[in-house]
Amino acid sequence: MDCATELIGPPARRVASLSPVETWDYIIVGGGTAGCVLAHRLSADPAIRVLLLEAGPPDRSPYIHVPAAIIRAVGNPKLDWCHLAQADPSRYGKVDLWPAGRTLGGSSSINGMLYVRGAREDFDGWAALGNTGWRYDEVLPYFRRLECSEVGEEPLRGKSGPMHVSRLRSTHPLAGVFMDAARECGIEANADYNGTQQDGVSPPQVTQRKGWRWSSARGYLAPARSRPNLRVETRAICEGLIIESGRCVGVRVRRSGGEQQTWRSNAEVILAAGTLGSPKLLMLSGIGPGEALQRLGVPVLLNRDAVGGNLQEHANSLVCADVNVRTYNVEIGSWNIVRHMARWLLTGRGPASSPYPHAVAFVRSRREEPRPDLQLLFGPFAFGFDERGVIPYTQPAVSIVANACHPVARGRLRLRSPDPAAPPVIEHALLAEPEDLRRQIAACKLARRLLSSAAFRPYLIAEFQPGTGVQTDAQWEEHVRRTSFLGYHPVGTCRMGADADSVVTPALEVRGIGGLRVVDASVMPRQIAANTNAATLMIAERASDLILAARRQSRAA
Repeated sequence: MDCATELIGPPARRVASLSPVETWDYIIVGGGTAGCVLAHRLSADPAIRVLLLEAGPPDRSPYIHVPAAIIRAVGNPKLDWCHLAQADPSRYGKVDLWPAGRTLGGSSSINGMLYVRGAREDFDGWAALGNTGWRYDEVLPYFRRLECSEVGEEPLRGKSGPMHVSRLRSTHPLAGVFMDAARECGIEANADYNGTQQDGVSPPQVTQRKGWRWSSARGYLAPARSRPNLRVETRAICEGLIIESGRCVGVRVRRSGGEQQTWRSNAEVILAAGTLGSPKLLMLSGIGPGEALQRLGVPVLLNRDAVGGNLQEHANSLVCADVNVRTYNVEIGSWNIVRHMARWLLTGRGPASSPYPHAVAFVRSRREEPRPDLQLLFGPFAFGFDERGVIPYTQPAVSIVANACHPVARGRLRLRSPDPAAPPVIEHALLAEPEDLRRQIAACKLARRLLSSAAFRPYLIAEFQPGTGVQTDAQWEEHVRRTSFLGYHPVGTCRMGADADSVVTPALEVRGIGGLRVVDASVMPRQIAANTNAATLMIAERASDLILAARRQSRAA
């Protein structure tokens, strides 16, 4: 038997429950972006009993629903797991905050709300790796099914799905100036970057409805909460999987009061705990790199080195400038916030309705690139990032966030200890690969050109990050290495594939373990261009069809 599928060691130890064991058809671990989709789709059949487990609280915090309050949500331990990575040797030992939503809606409740499907070539690339069923033309119906989009036209865009996709309700005047600057620099306008092509400069598309954040908890879970066959448990932390004779049959959970609970499944357990949470649960349950687990004293059930590997993330770099008009970071950071909040509550408009980007551009770092490889986001804000999260700038300023869409660098997530409460070890040298660095520098140079254009010149006081003293490639490299931060788009730690070493099959079933799937951004074999929430919603939509098809097949057998 191949070592990638060999079962070794004793079964995982079961923790005794303090209450009667309940049995469900499907247990979904994680009430985030994907988990809410699955709960909605699976429980639509009243004959199917579904249990949704979320470690965090309900999504009631105002920091979730007010778009501009993202700076209070990211890095907030009440809503965010607030993982800290190991020091990054490619960025002078910088320690990053790796956010992950810890509430219903998951990261869709604390993210920047930018809705980007990804490029056609991204999904065709997944299929070329052996992932049948994941070509762009095959996943397009799922994007359309999830969307209620005011942008774009049918048949490319969905108009009646659970997720509202909107234009910004209020756009800063400098966004139009940025788009003029882009056209001056040879970047053509694109009415819909989620349409036939990504290339060009566009207004942003956001997961909002009437200026309020529209998370998967609002779009998918809220309409299903009253179904008698769906139960939602919050503040329920899954500590391990129950695996018997090579099949996952349940979960062990710790409640907020310390009570331990066991729930069993007679169909499937579905991990939807995210790129950082799902591999951790697999490893806690003995599924992962055998030697590493043995060193920690975790009984190894399935030796699979790919669990926790293939970690991919977008590096983000900033070019910022002081301007001579008021910008949103000044408005939100002053007593005007009271006025803006009142306006938002009454009309859903104004700075309080604003996420970061007010314009988006997808471009190519050089002519020979086969697809856009850079994303530029323009915002009427300036800010910094450290291990605390977002740090606002106090003067009128604008910024351009630049990232390379398809990073070459790979990191790894490991267990810190057998204690489920211990955070994982996250190792990622974000700028270790020369090609990633080249693209980041190219993106920053383009950002400077945009802010130096004739269109922008009347509003520009001076570039302050990195500043005009940075001119040579060596100086740009120093700037990028010292100041780059995460895009908050981790993927890949439970990659799908047709090879024996992949964690899940193209049907998202965990190789070597029956009754267990992973459905979240961790299954992406390669990073997409560029934000990942829309693709995660699509993955969950498609997974729901795969799960229901397997159920029908099983019942017919």
